[in-house]
Amino acid sequence: MTSIKLSVLNLTLIFFFSLQFAQAQKFNFTEITKNDLEKTESTIDSTAGVEILEFHKDVYFDVRAHSVNLITKVYKKVKFYNTRDTDLNYATTNMNLYQEGGLREKVYNIEGITYNLIGDEIIKSELEKSQIFETEKNKYYDQVVFTQPQINKGSITEISYKIVSPIFWEIDEFEFQFDVPAKKVTAEIRTPTYFVFNQIPKGSIQPNYEYKKKKDFRINGKVDVYKYSAEDVPPLKDEKYVGNINNYKSGILFELVSMKYRDGSQKKYAKSWNDVAATISFSDDYKSDINRVRHFKDDIDAIKSATTDSLQRMKMIFKFVKENIAWNNYSGKYFDKGMKDALLEKEGNVADINLTLTSMLRYAGFEANPVVISTRGNLKPFYPTVDRLNYVIAHVLLDDTGYVLDATDKFSQPNVMPIRTYNWNGVFMDNDNKKWGLINIQQPPIANKIQFINVELDENGEARGKVKETLDNHYAYLLRKEYSSTSQEKYIQEKESEQRNMLIENFKIENLESDEELSESYNFTVENSFDAVGNKIFLNPLLFLSSKKNPFKSKERIYPVDFIYPFNDQLVVNIKIPEGYKVESVPEPIRIAFAASTGSYEYSLAGSGQYLRLNVNFKMQDSEIDADQYNFLREFYKQMTAKEQEQIVLTKI
Repeated sequence: MTSIKLSVLNLTLIFFFSLQFAQAQKFNFTEITKNDLEKTESTIDSTAGVEILEFHKDVYFDVRAHSVNLITKVYKKVKFYNTRDTDLNYATTNMNLYQEGGLREKVYNIEGITYNLIGDEIIKSELEKSQIFETEKNKYYDQVVFTQPQINKGSITEISYKIVSPIFWEIDEFEFQFDVPAKKVTAEIRTPTYFVFNQIPKGSIQPNYEYKKKKDFRINGKVDVYKYSAEDVPPLKDEKYVGNINNYKSGILFELVSMKYRDGSQKKYAKSWNDVAATISFSDDYKSDINRVRHFKDDIDAIKSATTDSLQRMKMIFKFVKENIAWNNYSGKYFDKGMKDALLEKEGNVADINLTLTSMLRYAGFEANPVVISTRGNLKPFYPTVDRLNYVIAHVLLDDTGYVLDATDKFSQPNVMPIRTYNWNGVFMDNDNKKWGLINIQQPPIANKIQFINVELDENGEARGKVKETLDNHYAYLLRKEYSSTSQEKYIQEKESEQRNMLIENFKIENLESDEELSESYNFTVENSFDAVGNKIFLNPLLFLSSKKNPFKSKERIYPVDFIYPFNDQLVVNIKIPEGYKVESVPEPIRIAFAASTGSYEYSLAGSGQYLRLNVNFKMQDSEIDADQYNFLREFYKQMTAKEQEQIVLTKI
């Protein structure tokens, strides 16, 4: 819990002690008709298996003698047109309720009914208390889960519940778009007039909006009332190469700007990113605890004496942290265990690991500083905020080159971090030089893949050959993670299955445990590798590597294409055609480009006699493509995938 949260809490409680509280009424469930249950498809999206018929959120403040809580009441009515697994997900409600120290969110008044049409009779099935499960998810969250009973094709469900949160200065986002269509979405959010909130829209759909002031008996004072509504909202569908789709889901975010007190004074909370950086950096973790070196001094002294090469020394310290503190899967920008206990117990959260790394690098003489970020699974911060930042990495400036490091993953390298870290900019904190603010997290270095394939065909359709593949940067990182999570036998079996049931032999992988270029090689045999018609053979020269479909199917796109990292794929295929055949025709060479120098694709095939050589080079130098470039990218991929379906024609001599 940050000092900002505690100070807001303390000051506000003093102000609210004299106010009174009144209990709000529950939502009334609606009448469900036979026609409602007989409806077979959504008028918004006929392919949808589920539709939200009604969603309402009511948010207000609950003020008692010695506490202030934020109340969020939710009502939802859902229609099931189908009962596929993905559709049935909407029958389950899963709530993560924050708890830390004396602050604990709770849920009350959970009610649920499922309606089914059996013959001509509407049958109700009520959610029982025994079907509601509450568990401790981890030390920060309790989890409440319940599933509506008796879900069938055509069912309609209604649920309502109330969440009570002592973290009253954080109003959850009002989402009015989902991954299924929604007929009617409304919200009423009431805040005391002495609390001033910014409303920040996100997504491409704007709801109807009403505002007014009125007296609210719940706080015995005036409130600002914000009403939002939207109807016939189309689903936001996930597509290929999207980061966190929730970043693009239409909704309204609330930011506490200021708070007024009885004496007329005002405290402001809206910040610049420099303010956010300064707030975090002046906490004890970043101001003093990060400079306690006695817990690792001897270990780093040994590394310093082992080499005079600065880059090598940085890598050795990085490796030392990865080998000595395992990540416990908890995020966080503040210490949990602290450096001493994390090193003793050889385990810690993100901050325990990466703030320790930063401290060690500083002790070793590097210009090293923490950078606080929001991870890929977390929403991008749409305004300057401390609370929406959930992760910290290390930044090193060495010989005018910047390096970002995350030691939570054994396979990460300098500037090649886990995928979760590539989401947004970072908040940089250099207390010594009084430098704070927002910096770009540079896109990863280009990931290179080079494949050499030698293959010999016989007239019976069998292809025999050898593959040699080298990978670096994120290509190597991802393969190391994949390979380490399974056995070699299973890895080979999956590879054989993915590539047209080929038989793989003499498999070998090199540099698996190092940060050098990774290489993989194997011999293969593939049956039915081409189509024979009469005295002709039709062969795809890419064999099992051709692209089958354009991944960009939608005609338009409202959010960027996110490749995560730039890449350069090079492929060379040497083909020996069967004895007694000659080449009749080969695909024409092609070179296409996307956005000037951003993307390029080259394909050329040449040869003589029984030998052919194919060269393919596909490069994408930017990891993110703006939505306004989508149609050009789609056409680029369309031409590329079409070329890769073209075939060599061989004729029997």
